[in-house]
Amino acid sequence: MLFGELEALPEFSDKEYVRWQAILEKRTGISFCQHKSILQKGLSLRMRETGATDYDQYYRQVSAVPDGLVEWMWLVDRVSVKETSFFRDVGAFALVRDYLLNRIEKTATATTSSLDIWSVGCSTGEEAYSLAMTAVDIIDYLAAPCFVGVTATDISSTALADAKKGCYPQRRLSGLLPAMKNKYFVRRRDGDFEVTANLRQRMCFAQDNILDIGVVPGVEMDIIYCQNVLIYFRRELQIEVLDTLTKCLKPGGLLVVGPGDAMGWKHPLMSRSNDPKVRAYTRNTNNG
Repeated sequence: MLFGELEALPEFSDKEYVRWQAILEKRTGISFCQHKSILQKGLSLRMRETGATDYDQYYRQVSAVPDGLVEWMWLVDRVSVKETSFFRDVGAFALVRDYLLNRIEKTATATTSSLDIWSVGCSTGEEAYSLAMTAVDIIDYLAAPCFVGVTATDISSTALADAKKGCYPQRRLSGLLPAMKNKYFVRRRDGDFEVTANLRQRMCFAQDNILDIGVVPGVEMDIIYCQNVLIYFRRELQIEVLDTLTKCLKPGGLLVVGPGDAMGWKHPLMSRSNDPKVRAYTRNTNNG
């Protein structure tokens, strides 16, 4: 029987769902309490790929330490949500652009200055490259002696592999202005578009679990962009992550989060942006 002809796995029972949800949340922080269909789809996909037909047997396989760790990483990759696009949130990137103009102008007279940006949950790289393109555009516009480096992290190893390649089909670039596409991409013989070497050398992609968010990247950031990530975590963990990200910002640094992340979150070191369409905060410069 061919792979495509395999019968679909039966929907797991409520008991099995609770068990799978519990181990995934314990190890990754991701909560599937309201996303049962996503968990079922990703789990079924990976089990079909391995030929596994029994949920209980597969659970024992991936939960074994250390023997099951490699297969566990493959499972996490399959259940991870990878929906993304270039400049996905227009309003958020407009805010980032305005912030960078002001911040780079203030440091333009420095003989050596760096602009450090972190894309949390970068998936296949579109968001991280969008941040890099935005920063480089403004640096070029201001002719500022400033280096920009973008750290991009995600839990999915296959998504990161695609991000590192920096190659995308033409349809994925449909939202880019022609001038930006011409400046930052080169067309390959197979018709796909590859991010230019000049932009790629500014990128650092690394695998990271949200539960270890305080370890990576290890340097203070000017911008931390964390959208469409925390929605999959419980509120207590969302708040913990946001508090930790605050510590990773330089004074005056910008934190951009999703519109529904940890509603009502406040921090004594952070001030909310005046833009009502974007949830963003700047770290105060007069304390902490």
